[in-house]
Order: sequence, then structure tokens, then C-alpha cells
Amino acid sequence: MTKKDRKNRSKHRVVLVVGLGRFGQALCKSLVEQGNQVIAVDRSRQLVEEMADIVDISVQADATDAEALQKIGAKEADIAVVAIGGNVEASILTTTILKDLEIPEVIARAQNNIHARVLARVGATRVVFPEKDMGERLAAIMMHPWMSHFAQLPGSSFYLGEISPLAEMEGKTLAELDFRTRYNAVVLYIKRSGERFIPKADTVIRNDDRILVAGLKEDIEEWIED
Repeated sequence: MTKKDRKNRSKHRVVLVVGLGRFGQALCKSLVEQGNQVIAVDRSRQLVEEMADIVDISVQADATDAEALQKIGAKEADIAVVAIGGNVEASILTTTILKDLEIPEVIARAQNNIHARVLARVGATRVVFPEKDMGERLAAIMMHPWMSHFAQLPGSSFYLGEISPLAEMEGKTLAELDFRTRYNAVVLYIKRSGERFIPKADTVIRNDDRILVAGLKEDIEEWIED
């Protein structure tokens, strides 16, 4: 396997998604858009058929049946996401089975703190609270509209987002702006005329550029325009 092949393999993974409610379907669509191979599983034939033309494999199966999961190739997954909504028992049992199948990473959706603790005990490598997280993000966006264009980097306090240049940035180089010191943020790339490139110190910022910046929330909100 060449270095390029290894890089592509690590970037595009096989992801098993169990549970095709609104959260599961949205997750599948995003994963496919990012170039991953997605195996979608649900007990509902209707939900499975809805995803059939979107994901690589869409299967009607009982995820609490270990043999059924093995037949659909669950063991080949790099990551499994248990997106089951209301059925706590099925969520816990499915997480247990996926860990027994030795899938490297199992992410499970929790309904509450007790559910989360049980999922962690049976082997979930990460537990998420979609409704809670979305509620908190909505509240933050209502108070700070600029955050709708940013995403928090997992496991850190840094935010990443694409912005239009401020009026004071236009026509100046990054060096002239002393960008990192002045804005307490770093420029990761500039998008210009549909092309992305990593800027140099003497790169002049244009008014129609899009700039990908990263920084701490408290620093960004000091200068960002909503």
C-alpha cells in the first residue's frame, strides 16, 4: 500500500450508523458528503428505503441481533454510531454487541446522564447528546449570530470558521495587519475565485475573499462582525 493509499484510507472511513431517525439520517448524509462509505441500519423498512439512494449500503435489520450485524459487514466498520432514539434497552445492547465485534470506535447517543453512564460502562468510546448539544448551540447562536458560521474543534476551546474580510483588512497584507497579534487568530486558508490557498505574509486580502480563521471564542467575538 502506497503512502497516498494509506492517507486516503485514513481520510475516508467505513462508518456504520444504527438508527435512521432525523439524527441518524442527517449524520449519514453528512458522512457521505465527506466521502465516507456508510452502512445504514434500521428496523424500519420505510426509513431504510429512504436512505437507499444516499448511502452505500442501507439494510433493514435488528441491531440487537449480533449475527445480523455480522452478516451486513459490521465488523468491517472503522466507526460505529448508535443513533437509536427512544429505545434505551436497544441502544445499550447494540453498543455492547458492536464493542464485542471489536469495532475500533463506537459512538453512542444518550437520552440522559444515567443512560450515558451505562453506555460508557458497556464500552462506548464516546457518548453524545444531540438534543442537548443542539439546544446549547442554538442559544449561543441567538446571542452571538457570528457563531452560525463557526464550528468548535472537538476536544478544544478553538473555533473554526470562514469569514468575509473586515473593511480594515481589505487591500492589506497579513504582515501589514500583523493578523495573529492583532486579532488573536490564525488564517488557515483564503478562498479566492473558487480556489483555496495557504496565504503568505505578503498576501494581499481582497474584498471578495473568504478567509478561514481559527481562534478562541472570546478573542474572535472581540472583532468579528455579526
